[in-house]
Amino acid sequence: PSGPLTTLNLRSRDSFGNNLTSGGLTVVFTRTGGTSNGSISATTDNGDGTYSANFQGTTAGTATTISASINGGDITSTLPTITVVPGAVSFA
Repeated sequence: PSGPLTTLNLRSRDSFGNNLTSGGLTVVFTRTGGTSNGSISATTDNGDGTYSANFQGTTAGTATTISASINGGDITSTLPTITVVPGAVSFA
């Protein structure tokens, strides 16, 4: 691991925009574009219509877009970005 974790959260909604209140969907977070890099953990189904995963930054760079799919279909909301920035140098 290189930097602190950032939690990625997804709130699932039905086609009318109503929040779903139970789990059971297959949610996968991904990153695309930009030069910032990092790893995304497996997604946790919180059982209440929300899903989360951790992003661990590994390489500083320009903004990368975070996306997700639900049961194999891409989400259609505005996608957020994450920028990994250099941290303090540490010696072990």
